[in-house]
Amino acid sequence: MAIRKKNTTEAKGTILLVTATKAEAIYFSQMRKDCRYMNLTVECADVKDLNLKHLIDATSKKKLVGKYQHVWCLFGFDEVGTDIDEVKEYEEYAKKKKINLCYFNPCFEIWFLLHLMQPSAFLSDADAIRAKVAQAVPGFSMTPEFLLTKGLNLHLQLFSRHATADLNARNYNDRVEIQTGLAATTMPLFDECIQTVCGKADMSHNQKAFK
Repeated sequence: MAIRKKNTTEAKGTILLVTATKAEAIYFSQMRKDCRYMNLTVECADVKDLNLKHLIDATSKKKLVGKYQHVWCLFGFDEVGTDIDEVKEYEEYAKKKKINLCYFNPCFEIWFLLHLMQPSAFLSDADAIRAKVAQAVPGFSMTPEFLLTKGLNLHLQLFSRHATADLNARNYNDRVEIQTGLAATTMPLFDECIQTVCGKADMSHNQKAFK
């Protein structure tokens, strides 16, 4: 009998992802576990009085400790108190430190919403975005408490819509960049890095099916 090969590709290097919040670190740790991305390391910046510069600097320090080939820092605009002009300014600062920015304007939860829909125009109200996500995910809140209890399998529940979210994000970015001068999220670029470096997700160990 022929042995079925896993739908994976050979890993190429290592990735460090440093998140602005503990909740984001938990969510992407779910992703790491669910997809078996063993060469992806996820850490929270864990910095007081966090702003964009502090996040980039904290990421840079963690980068040096592990000698990673690909480094990303991830944040929602609201979490680091930033805006479009500042992000544009610090893109060059991060680039000099060989750090990629994975950002979400106005908040990280826009990524979850993109699993559910493709907005026709820029959504600037973070509370409205969270409310839309909560309508689809009972009890949702982007907190460690939710992600460690009712939201323990959130990534797994959303995984079947990941490709749709990526496409929605790209199309949404085209509209938003015309309106604001900056893409709403660079998550599609992080997705590309994951696929190139970590290979395809290995979901064979996940037995539950979600709709």
